[in-house]
Amino acid sequence: MATITPRIELTSNSSGGPAPTGPLSIGLSLNKSLATTTGTNVTSGVAAVTTTHTDNKIFDSTTPKPSYIYLNNTSDTTIYVGSAGTAATRFLQLLTGEFAWMPWAGEQDIFLYHAGAGNKNCEFWIFEI
Repeated sequence: MATITPRIELTSNSSGGPAPTGPLSIGLSLNKSLATTTGTNVTSGVAAVTTTHTDNKIFDSTTPKPSYIYLNNTSDTTIYVGSAGTAATRFLQLLTGEFAWMPWAGEQDIFLYHAGAGNKNCEFWIFEI
């Protein structure tokens, strides 16, 4: 077994405070972390994402395995994340520079795709539990 510690920090000034102003009338400060036990099977890579979702399967649910998933859109266009290549199965969209960290039950495949032209890069790490 291995331990990883994901951490998230959100901060902003109040909407009436100094620049850059935040979205709320009060300042925001949230810091959360959790030491998490995972297995030692880690898959990582940079997917050359195309407009065809079947080209970009990063998680196969044939043998369900709960996991933690990290995605980082390093491209210049929006990347969509879904269990198939249609808007109806899309559960995330990552704008340029956005990232996501999520627990995943492992019951569905994960596909990446975009609506632009050419290949676009998305970094991924999958930590099996």
